[in-house]
This record gives sequence, structure tokens and C-alpha cells, in this order.
Amino acid sequence: MSLSIIVLAAGKGSRMISSKPKVLHEVGNYPMLFHVLDACNSLKKKKNINLVISKTLLDFTDEIKKKYSNITFSLQEKQNGTADAVKVAIAKNKNFSDQTIVICGDTPLISKSTLQKALKHFLINKLDLSVISMIPKIKKNSYGKLRFEKDKLISIVEQIENKKTQENSDICNSGIMIVNTKKLLENINLIKNKNKKNEYYLTDLVEIFSKKKFSVNHFPCKFEETLGVNSMNDLAIVNQEFQKIKRNYFLNNGVFMQDPDSVYFSFDTKIGLNVRIQPNVYFGKSVIIKNGVTLRSFSYLDNVKVFENVIIGPFARIRDGVKIEKDSKVGNFVEVKKSQIGQDVKVSHLSYIGDSIIKNNCNIGAGAITCNYDGKKKNKTMIGENCFIGSNSSLVAPLKIKKGSLIGAGTVVNRDIPDGTVVYRKSELIKKNKKK
Repeated sequence: MSLSIIVLAAGKGSRMISSKPKVLHEVGNYPMLFHVLDACNSLKKKKNINLVISKTLLDFTDEIKKKYSNITFSLQEKQNGTADAVKVAIAKNKNFSDQTIVICGDTPLISKSTLQKALKHFLINKLDLSVISMIPKIKKNSYGKLRFEKDKLISIVEQIENKKTQENSDICNSGIMIVNTKKLLENINLIKNKNKKNEYYLTDLVEIFSKKKFSVNHFPCKFEETLGVNSMNDLAIVNQEFQKIKRNYFLNNGVFMQDPDSVYFSFDTKIGLNVRIQPNVYFGKSVIIKNGVTLRSFSYLDNVKVFENVIIGPFARIRDGVKIEKDSKVGNFVEVKKSQIGQDVKVSHLSYIGDSIIKNNCNIGAGAITCNYDGKKKNKTMIGENCFIGSNSSLVAPLKIKKGSLIGAGTVVNRDIPDGTVVYRKSELIKKNKKK
């Protein structure tokens, strides 16, 4: 049994007031559209995905295709409604499967579990059409409402068409539909645009199927999973909900957070066991935290891999491909960028480490910095094992400090240092008497 998926991503997004296409705005540092496509790709059945786009997405098709090779694009020239978008997809793709899922590209919280359960419900009950439904937290809302006669779903009424029906109904349309493909193709052209918006509503299929005595039903899911985005305010709400999901996931998997509401996670954050996170920690993309790590307050991590029992922060900024080996410490007001920190290394405070490799058992004193930029290019600093770098030292790259060396406080080092060398700059202390 095979599956076709139509993802609707041609909405104008004018209320976003942004030059970026709506579905590419990010939730948890990941485009909304990619959240939806990942959920669709998680379905076990053999599938093809048709993405209905507007002209604003044309410049991004190569990027999307690179990540999702099984996608076909269909351009909806004019936004004439959801049924019109489905017609565009049908015209583009002649190889539709037995069942078709229609889903919106701006509902990033929909879970693969819900899609799997809804599809299973559709198949077990031998349905011709199933709407994924939900009940909003606020009774008066803008969602299309499901209408029933003797517990049988007979239609979906959009709010703009019948406000009275909207107010008297609690069960609403999520915008996701599963339908028998053969019957979809046979009946899609029966949908008319005789409504206040002069658009072709895909939801009209429910009434068409019901009148033809086809098997129609709905599958309920959590309201939060169906939250869509039409404005920056909506985007903020969805991001908040996404963070709740991620925080609960990590709390349920043994991560301790003193103030969960102040911790921000990305979609791909990975955290091991016995990790402690203090308030106001930010996880950017591609962060991996191994067991026993402590992350202190106001630390920022982005594209970082942290190994066992490391202590980071407070007020540390670590980014751009950093790797920190076990038992090391990156302390307060330290920035580390594009560097590798070995085992049992101490960079405890007020330092900048950029484009560097620091081997095991080194100590970097307060205020020490790697001067990695010469005005034209970035240069590497390499520090061998068991080195001591004194406070307020400036290490001018490109530079190699070999193992066992000691750099005295306040030293500017601009040439390579051999193994086991002590280097310092001596300045005379001048004492003057105060004038009377």
C-alpha cells in the first residue's frame, strides 16, 4: 500500500510582514516547512510528496530538493483556495498512490505519531475521507467547524460562512485530511467557489462525500499540534509551545533544569544523562552534550560538541564547530570559536579562544587571548599538552606552542615556542614618590 502527500505551502504570508517566505520562518531554529516534511517522511509507507508553492518559494526549491529528494514541486500561480492548490498538485503529478494526505506547511508541531495513528485509523476503518480534528482552547475562534448528524460527520463549515454554526460547535478542522485518492480525483472538480471569499475550499469534499454515502469520519488530536502560523505573533506562540515540548522531553529523560522556562532548545539538541542546566542557557543548532555536563547560567552554545563532565559558564559563548573533551572547564565570560579543547583543560575566565587546538592538561589564565585574525585571514593557534598560559597573554597566530611550555603573564607571543620552554616579557617596576 502506497501513500501520496500534498503539502500546501503557497500561502501569501502577508501578515508576517517579512521578505522571507512564511513556511521558511523557523521554529526551534528549523524552518516550519522542514518540521512538516520530516513528519511526513517518518510515515513507513512508500510515499511521494508534492509541495505546492507560490512564486516566493521558487528561489528556494534547490535548497529544499537537496534535503528532500522525493519532493515534486507544483506552482500555484494564484491563491484560489486549498482545493485549487490540490488541483495544481494533481495536474503536476500523475502517479498518485492509493491514499493521499493533504497537510499545511505552516503547522510545524504536528507529530509523526499523530500522522501514523490517523493513517492507521483511516485504513482499519476503511474510510474514504478522514479529517484530523481538534478542540481549541477558546470556544469562539476562526477555525472551520465539523457538523454532525446523529454522530455522523456531514460537512465542515468555515467561520466566515456561518458564524452561528461556529459558535455552537467545539470540534474543529485542523487542516489535515486523509482521502481515498481515486475518489479525490473523481470529485475534486465538484468543489465550487460559491462562498464569501470566492475560493475553492477542500473542506467541501466532506459534504460531497457524505451526500454520496462515502465513508467519512474524523480523527481527534491535541490542539497544540495543529497550531498554524499567519503572523509573527503566531510564530512566537508556536515557538513557545515547541519549547514546552522539548523541555518536557529532556526533563522526562533525566536532564535537570533549575528554571526550565528560561532554557531555549533547538530542534536537534542532544543531551545525555546527569546533565545540569542552570537558568538562561541557549542551545543553537547542532549542539551535543554528553553525560555529566554542567551548564551554568547565561551560556550560549551553537554547533558544539561537549564531552563528559565538562563545566561551562556562566556567561560563556561557544560556537562554530567547537569540541570540548571530558573533564575540561570553560568558565565565565569566555568565548570559544572554531576550536578543539582537550581533556582536563581550564579556560576559567575572561578569555577568547579562536581557531585553536589546545591539547590535554593545559591552563589558560584570565584575560589570555588568541589573536587569530591578521586583517586578511584567520590563523591557527596550536598549544601542546601540559602548557601554562599566563594571564593577559596575547598569542599571535599562526602560532605553535609545544608541550610543557610556560608563558608568563602579560606576554605577547608572536613566534613558535619549543617543547618545555619558559617565555616571559620582563618590565621594570618604577617607583616614584608622590609630590607634596
